[in-house]
Amino acid sequence: MSEQDSGQADEQSGPPAGSDPARKAARNAAKAAVPDTIGGVLRQAREAAGLSLHDVAHRTKVRPGLLTLIEADEHDALPALTYSIGFVRAYARTVGLDPVACGERYREESRKGAPVPTMVDMQPLDARRMPSKRLVAGVGAALVLVLGTFWGWGAGWFSAPPPPVPLIAEAGEPPLMDEDFSEATAAVPGAADSAAPVPGAPVPGAPVSLRAKTEVWLRVSDRDSGETFFMGTMAPAQVLTLPPGKPWVLRTGRAGALDVKVGERAIPPLGGDAETVRALSLAPADLLALPVPSAGGLAPMQPIANAASSPGAPVPARAAPQQ
Repeated sequence: MSEQDSGQADEQSGPPAGSDPARKAARNAAKAAVPDTIGGVLRQAREAAGLSLHDVAHRTKVRPGLLTLIEADEHDALPALTYSIGFVRAYARTVGLDPVACGERYREESRKGAPVPTMVDMQPLDARRMPSKRLVAGVGAALVLVLGTFWGWGAGWFSAPPPPVPLIAEAGEPPLMDEDFSEATAAVPGAADSAAPVPGAPVPGAPVSLRAKTEVWLRVSDRDSGETFFMGTMAPAQVLTLPPGKPWVLRTGRAGALDVKVGERAIPPLGGDAETVRALSLAPADLLALPVPSAGGLAPMQPIANAASSPGAPVPARAAPQQ
């Protein structure tokens, strides 16, 4: 065999496997080029796709700082495991990798675990901070007392007793009006023709009664003490009898709707149907001293102040005109 043929054979066979330092270095470089963490895999895929971190951040809507932490495998600096897996999947989808596989690999490499709910430590309250039983009982009793007071006030327990029920005359009873009002009617011209005398003189101490001809509101009270004997609306034909011995005064807006009697003696009307009277004395003597109506109508009534200033004293009769 010639030398040329032997040289060609040596070149074809080459050096034995594993004895070439260049091939060994190439294999080591290839192994070193394959990343062994999820962060390296994502970075290598991003560089192969020619994308920057800002490009990936723009597409995934994840901050570049978080993407940098993912490539550096700094799992402790990343948010909770659930959010971090979502970031890794979005990153892998952008650079062309399997998002599910990359997410599972990140879960395996991460040292974080899913958040475990913890039980709330229910420590007993300090007994010194709790209100005492006496305090609780006292507050409860006070609340019950206040509520009971308001309820009783609403039910009328603390109000004055109602006035005595007035005597109600029968609806069919006609009003009894005497024609003779006073002995002074004899001095008024024409009074004797319009009024017939009633036998028996009037008794100043006789009880006073008020009879409603129509529905009328009135108030009867004590002039000195302010005590209210009756206040309300009287129905037609209802009779109110006043206890004697007190200076009763009348207030109403329809004076003419009342028939007033002293004992069995009728008193002239106290005013017109729509006339208002205030503090009108209901003393028997003052009522008997009221003017007597003449043929042309009622004579002017005496001022209320005069009747109230001297309760029980009759007002002098009007002198008859000279003939």
